[in-house]
Amino acid sequence: MYNHDIYQKDPATRKLVNEGVASVNDETTSHALAVLRYELETFVCDGQYEKGMSHILETYLKNTDQAQQPGVWVSGFFGSGKSHLVKMLRALWVDTTFADGATARGIANLPPGISDLLKELSTQAKRHGGLHAASGTLGSGASGSVRLALLRIIFKSAGLPEQYSVARFVMWLRQDGIYEQVRNHVEQNGFNWQEELDNFYVAEGLHAALMQAKPKLFATPESCVETLNNLYPYVQDVSSDDMLKAVRQALTKDGKFPLTLIVLDEVQQFIGGSAERSIEVQEMVEAICQNVGGKILFVGTGQTALTGVALLARLQGRFTVRVELSDADVDAVIRQVILAKKPEAKPQIEQIMQTNLGEVSRHLAGTTIGHMQDDIQHFSQDYPILPVRRRFWENTLRVLDQTGTESQLRNQLSMIHKVIQTNLNEPLGHVVPADYLYFDSAYKLLQSRILPRKVHEKTITWSKGTDDEKLMARACGLVFLINKLGSQNQELGIKATIDTLADLLVENLSQGSGALRSKLQSLLAHCELLMRVGDEYRIQTEESTAWNDEFLSQQAALSNEAHRIDAEREDRIRKKFGDVVRKLSLMHGSSNVPRDIHPVFDTQLPADAHQRLCVWVRDGWSTDENSVRADARQAGNQSPTVFVFIPKRSADDLRTHLINYKAATATLDKRGVPNTPEGTEARAAMETTKQGGEGKIRELLDEAFSGARIFQAGGNEMLGNDLQEMVLEAASNSLQRLYPQFQIADHPQWAKVYEKAQRGAPDALKIVGDEGEPARNPVCKAILGFLAAGKKGVDIRTCFESSPYGWSRDAVDGGLQVLLIAGLIRAQDERGQTLDPKELERKAVGKAFFKVESATITTAQRIQLRKLFQKLGLSVPSGAKELEVDADEEPTAAKEQRLIHLPVEGRGGPLVRTGNSGSLACLFPH
Repeated sequence: MYNHDIYQKDPATRKLVNEGVASVNDETTSHALAVLRYELETFVCDGQYEKGMSHILETYLKNTDQAQQPGVWVSGFFGSGKSHLVKMLRALWVDTTFADGATARGIANLPPGISDLLKELSTQAKRHGGLHAASGTLGSGASGSVRLALLRIIFKSAGLPEQYSVARFVMWLRQDGIYEQVRNHVEQNGFNWQEELDNFYVAEGLHAALMQAKPKLFATPESCVETLNNLYPYVQDVSSDDMLKAVRQALTKDGKFPLTLIVLDEVQQFIGGSAERSIEVQEMVEAICQNVGGKILFVGTGQTALTGVALLARLQGRFTVRVELSDADVDAVIRQVILAKKPEAKPQIEQIMQTNLGEVSRHLAGTTIGHMQDDIQHFSQDYPILPVRRRFWENTLRVLDQTGTESQLRNQLSMIHKVIQTNLNEPLGHVVPADYLYFDSAYKLLQSRILPRKVHEKTITWSKGTDDEKLMARACGLVFLINKLGSQNQELGIKATIDTLADLLVENLSQGSGALRSKLQSLLAHCELLMRVGDEYRIQTEESTAWNDEFLSQQAALSNEAHRIDAEREDRIRKKFGDVVRKLSLMHGSSNVPRDIHPVFDTQLPADAHQRLCVWVRDGWSTDENSVRADARQAGNQSPTVFVFIPKRSADDLRTHLINYKAATATLDKRGVPNTPEGTEARAAMETTKQGGEGKIRELLDEAFSGARIFQAGGNEMLGNDLQEMVLEAASNSLQRLYPQFQIADHPQWAKVYEKAQRGAPDALKIVGDEGEPARNPVCKAILGFLAAGKKGVDIRTCFESSPYGWSRDAVDGGLQVLLIAGLIRAQDERGQTLDPKELERKAVGKAFFKVESATITTAQRIQLRKLFQKLGLSVPSGAKELEVDADEEPTAAKEQRLIHLPVEGRGGPLVRTGNSGSLACLFPH
């Protein structure tokens, strides 16, 4: 069986009457009607087309008696068939009648649900003024006035002249009952009626007819000119009221307004970037809908949903019925209109595709447009076009034509229709190659200055030469398309490699692409149009040659400057390791003290390595694994340092890609940003080279880091497959070595201890589970031992927050505050004045000076002293500073001053005996 035997309709004889162009207008010429008839015959009303049309009709029929009719917005990408859908809706709405009596609804193959809705529409129309439809684009006329543009569309649909003033004149003739009389007079005197209307201010035949029909109003030719200018002047815009009046006058029949559809195609293109136009469209549609009511329906189209663009968002309130078309709808049309197969051919197609599934499934593997499992169910429908190649064409068309005209449904239909004719005489199993798109578009691409002339001339010449030249031309064409697609849409992941070219060029699936790959390898090596960048091919122009020469120059210079490459490698190793380790957050103990990890890349550890959590990183380019292991053993089991070794792997490859990366970067910096298409293409190629180098460098460093060895000081190796986890485990172990005294103060409630102690509570330590005397608490005891003759708060904090303690700031400050309240220490400010513990702010702790008291008494002793004072009749008035009583002279030297500190409960005021006066002074703070 041959390919020409599989189609329901022979592509060789079948014609696309409209060349796939769905033009939305109200043309009634014989050609326009023939095109419309063809479109109705081939209309595929299923999927979103069916759902959209059903939604539109149902919504309209529910709202015909309402105050307003919600508008419809049909959206979808370029080529989704928006214009085709609304054109079919317009024809089916009025059930267009053709010369042979056939009607639109009778010609189209419609689902029962759509047919029923159209019948209901006709039934309701009998109660009103019938059915009417108008369609067109606002940008097709009366530029500058949206209202006049709409009136032109409506006037044309009603059989009136499109110009506002002329249409009003014709409507007056009809209203006055003299239209036929005036027209007959004009034509009987040898004048063309349309030409007379086009020039009605100076039309002699028309003026003569008016003088005969209305002699009192039009007495002379001069009065005709004056009267017509006064009554129907030429205008550049009209008010909303005048627009509404004209709409009603044009469409009302026998006093009834018909059920009217107004299709405005390409509204988004008309609005463009103009906020003013967006507002004008909104106000125009609202004015008509609010005044006419539920009998008039507006349908607009655009490439984007209303919520997708800020300017279109203004129309959301008016166009509330949304219909969105997609790729699937386009595919359905193409499969049923162009690629429809005979039932008996489908099993054979499915069998041959299944036999060659291994070959097909490899095509463009690794890209987002490669073979998919869902493709299998569409093989017979899409044959002889592979789904992978369809996706390649669709994406490439959108890149080559930013306006979208080449990727629209009409052009996809036309291209598919042409391409399947190229292999009709081939046996079953021969598919269409992807390079067809290049030769089909080459001239257009040349004209639009997208394709360099040299490339166009060479490929076209080779395409007419030997078999090798033809294959080279096809490969170069594909390289050009892939370069364009890859540079504009990098997410696809497609590159012009030998494998990619073979995947897209192979025609005979049974032979496969293996032989083609081998042939392309040798053929392209000597192609003057191509240059190879890694394993990727690029089109070479004069501009790209200059860029490549600069790249080679930079490459040669870097090859002789090993220190620059070494520095780049070291920087990248540091950065990569930093990305891993710096993300780690070690929280120590139940008190969650944060611990910083310090990566070290130098040849020696810093002097304070024993006081920090250091991770010493070295690589195989600067040392060897045995040396790192030896250093780890020599450090001993008490060292907190973690030793890391990154092995030297694929050193030559890494050096090559580092050179390529830096050479490409230098070339881009030196050549700058070009302003020609060839220069832009060359810069894009160099950016690809830079990105390729970057990717390879990352891969090679990943490979090296995957073999990293982690050693704890003492020589014990950490085992595992994840570098981050191994470093984290080793660092956690090192914390025990760095802070062996940490457990003493590891409690999450020290902040509350501080707060309670500052309020004067003597039992603040109960919060951390200690009900004994403060002096015996391990934290307080350690602080007392450190104070000696006295220390500043900042020194105390530094000591206990560092190795070997590593306590939290809350624990250190809490311990100090407990000692102050217990009277075991006292705090002085910078002037030597004693500070009240309850008034010592935490922010001032660092500046305060702390000293151990020379003598202290316990709480029990303080209670006994208070009882003694009471027996002696002594009392301390509130706020008193000093109370003096007689006392016996000290048995020691009479004049030697003694200070006995007797802190009263919670106050810390000392009882002082002064040797000179022989008095006891009990001092209390305010």
